[in-house]
Amino acid sequence: MTCVHMTALLHGRLVGELDLVNALAFEEHVRQCPGCAEAYREQQALRTVLRRQAKYRAPDHLRQRIQAAIETSAPAPMLEPVSWWRRSVANGRWATGFAVALAASVFLFIASPGDDRQDFQSELIASHVRSRLADHLTDVATSDQHTVKPWFSSKLDYSPPVTDLSGEGFPLVGGRLDYLHDRVVAALVYKRHEHVINLFVWPAATTADSSAQISSREGFHICHWTRSGMGFWAVSDVSPADLEEFERLFRARAPS
Repeated sequence: MTCVHMTALLHGRLVGELDLVNALAFEEHVRQCPGCAEAYREQQALRTVLRRQAKYRAPDHLRQRIQAAIETSAPAPMLEPVSWWRRSVANGRWATGFAVALAASVFLFIASPGDDRQDFQSELIASHVRSRLADHLTDVATSDQHTVKPWFSSKLDYSPPVTDLSGEGFPLVGGRLDYLHDRVVAALVYKRHEHVINLFVWPAATTADSSAQISSREGFHICHWTRSGMGFWAVSDVSPADLEEFERLFRARAPS
């Protein structure tokens, strides 16, 4: 992928509309090209600012007024062909109505809050899939939790809890560094039979513990919980019941 191709796919990646092949190619290019990576970060920052500044959805009565303005200002049928631009100039009301509708459309686009949760879930799934396709499942490959935990401590500014659940059917495979939510995070890798569970861990915004929440998307299941100031996101194609069991066992066995 060239920088020109990356620019064409940039906004599709921001809104999570790229297919898997293009998403993986995009991520690979961004990792290797500092200029494109900076452009991507700037667009992400701009999108975040727009969402934070625009907190209210346009009210229904405004939508109704816009629709009424469009309907009442439409040009009357003409008996002879006239180019669209001459018709626009001749009918000032139509031009005004079009301008009002265009301005309102921009307002609705900015004022309508985006779905941050879906974007983030797509990012989690993309990282999970990428770890399988790019042959980069682990940076440190071992089931020894006393090796994995110190390895993370030497790479990150926090120390994620690590435990091996081999006796319960969820053996620890190892760990790696990943990039999520605009930061480097820990990814613990477990297996359930032939299925991989990626457990992404980084400091949570709150110290309060929360119970597990499971959601499904694109054929994958995501389990999220917080504990002892850490946020946990488990992603896998195992059944929701297996993912719930994994969360229960990890919460019970992992040190605080």
